[in-house]
Amino acid sequence: MNKSRWIIIVCIGILAALVLVFFLNRDLFFPAEKTVPKENTGLVSGEAKHPGEGVKKIIEPVAPKEEPSPSSGSAKPDRDLLQERVYQFFEYLDRQEYIQAYHLKEGSYRHFLGIFSKLSGHHPAVAGEMDDLILLRRNMAHFFRVMGKKDINLVVDILSHEEREIERAMEVLSEWGVREAKRKGGAIEADMGDLYEYAGFFLNTVAGKAYLLRRDSRVRILLTYYSILILDEANRLRMNRHGIDILPQVNLLIDDMNRYQGLVQKEKYLGRLNTIREKTGR
Repeated sequence: MNKSRWIIIVCIGILAALVLVFFLNRDLFFPAEKTVPKENTGLVSGEAKHPGEGVKKIIEPVAPKEEPSPSSGSAKPDRDLLQERVYQFFEYLDRQEYIQAYHLKEGSYRHFLGIFSKLSGHHPAVAGEMDDLILLRRNMAHFFRVMGKKDINLVVDILSHEEREIERAMEVLSEWGVREAKRKGGAIEADMGDLYEYAGFFLNTVAGKAYLLRRDSRVRILLTYYSILILDEANRLRMNRHGIDILPQVNLLIDDMNRYQGLVQKEKYLGRLNTIREKTGR
């Protein structure tokens, strides 16, 4: 054999010896893989296991924080039932497409609080309009001047679209409005004196009656009814400063209601009106 062939044979022998040694000692190179149990870090049905402990601990659910009403801003979580119903009504309005078209930045509830504030700061004339033509004209345009065209259209749209809900809504808003007007620092920037002026406007002025006649029968009857309730309360509180006689208005409304068939709570309204009539002693 020549020298090159001997070199090849030696190399093959050395390689074979290394393979044999590697095979016989494979456990040193590849130790058996141990299975490590995984730690239970997840929650299953409200339970969790802590490392080093042999028992399971029940995780108490965290009560979600009550979020304020979308329309109410920083409403208190302990709000009463009447206030809750008011919020619900305005939240319902906020979901309607015709209301969304007005792009009320703070929602309908806050927007209407602003309208109440403007109206309470600018009263119509309740007496003397027939003696002054300018005063009469101002009374006729009172809501347009104080509220503006956009808010007038907003109110008209609500009355038009919510015909089926308006009776229940007016009941809630009237009760809430009177209550808040009697409270110091109530939700609305108005007091009973403000409500009295507007009730007197609807019942005792040409402009107020003309405004009611432009509404449909249901809205006209309901506005007259709640104006009478406010005037009755003003009498009880001895704040009927214009001396408005409530009895003729009560008699007219009772006749009107008896002829009208479109009120769900008609008997309730008539019962209240008859009580007011009897209370006058005539």
